[in-house]
Amino acid sequence: MKVSNLTLSLIAGFLLLFQASLTPLLALPELAWPMPYVFFWLLLPFSWPTRLSLLLATAYGLLLDIVFPPPGLHTFCGLWLWALRKTWLQTLHPNLPAEWQASFSIDQLSSGEFLAYALPLTFIHHLLYFTLGRWSLHGTILLQALLSTIYTFLWEWLIFELFLRQKYARR
Repeated sequence: MKVSNLTLSLIAGFLLLFQASLTPLLALPELAWPMPYVFFWLLLPFSWPTRLSLLLATAYGLLLDIVFPPPGLHTFCGLWLWALRKTWLQTLHPNLPAEWQASFSIDQLSSGEFLAYALPLTFIHHLLYFTLGRWSLHGTILLQALLSTIYTFLWEWLIFELFLRQKYARR
């Protein structure tokens, strides 16, 4: 089972609503911010044509830039994440067959594989986001990026486990 277009659209909408309504309530200012919208870029299917995937990744980033300033930062960080995810997955699974993109779907990952896939990419996103948002890199930024990554990953993992993962696919 692959993630359907409807599922992807519902998750994208949910992530935007979450960011608008719950993030201000759940944030720990100057310590950790949940930003589960990062999950959208991780979820885009590899089997889609690159142009379509890039268009959707950019459109989602621009929407975030409009709704949640600073402008440009969401798109920039999201596109880096979108570009790195295939390389990272191939690094995790170096023996993937040549046609893996056509058959791969994120819902095929086990919980541990999802952790290895999503957590480092989420950290890269957050490190870029907080560093570029403040134009500095120091211990406080690193700590905030790390704590925000963990906080965000918990939400990503919850969405993955509840709505996407094929629970009985790996026996």
